Amino acid sequence: METRRLLTTFTAAACAAAFAVSSARADTIVLTSVDDNTLIEDAAGAYSCGAAQYFFAGRVGANGGNTLRRGALRFDLSAIPPGSQITSVSLRMYCSAAGLNTAYTVGLKRFLASWGEGSSTAFGGGGAPAAVNDVTWRHRFYPNTMWPAAGGQFSATVSASRTVGAIGSYTWASTPQLVADVQDMVNNPGLNFGWCVQGNEVTLQSVKRFDSHESGLAANRPQLTIVYTPGNRYDLTGDNKVNAADLAVLLGAWGGAGAADVSGDGTVNGADLALLLGAWTG
Repeated sequence: METRRLLTTFTAAACAAAFAVSSARADTIVLTSVDDNTLIEDAAGAYSCGAAQYFFAGRVGANGGNTLRRGALRFDLSAIPPGSQITSVSLRMYCSAAGLNTAYTVGLKRFLASWGEGSSTAFGGGGAPAAVNDVTWRHRFYPNTMWPAAGGQFSATVSASRTVGAIGSYTWASTPQLVADVQDMVNNPGLNFGWCVQGNEVTLQSVKRFDSHESGLAANRPQLTIVYTPGNRYDLTGDNKVNAADLAVLLGAWGGAGAADVSGDGTVNGADLALLLGAWTG
């Protein structure tokens, strides 16, 4: 009789765990950028827009020397639980000025190295003298840490793109590459370097101005919307699997408390074992 009761309890717990895993909820988080700046084409890397209300992407006109501007944009992803599965990522930015109202493609390319936002305050695309830790055309962190090559170090792969014309709000829709970028940044926080915002770099006056996180209008600041499935609580090792490694952790904590107490009853015991086995992925 006791054996039958335990088996019934085990089976019920296992079924409950399997259902919980298969019906895991999707959560949505909306993040405002924490760093944004402009790489201003200049042989000396002397200018930046660290604390400005705007950043720029594209080529300016004759008054600016026909030079390039590349935006730098990064978000803090630490609020997303480790082990979460990213399912959708979209970016909204507000174009507050345009050299030309013609629609040009603006793409996002993942940065491959860290960069900084200093205190330089500029009111236009020409920038201001770079301050300590600003990113510039030549520097990752002004004045001593350089890019391997002028203009920034970023992936050749476009993570997402869309056309931007006149003043207004624009959304870069979710793509598999954008999802992959964020998934890797969540899995490896030390690789969260954000994206380069790259506009039309051929046509004069193609430059677009986007509001930054310093914008006085909160609604116009860059916003990243992420949909994700929270990490599996039965994955005690954080390898995105429920397998023998997790079983070893649970058995090692037997009779105690802590993360292995997945049933929440205060003790690591048979109830937790049943739940973990029910969520087994191998």
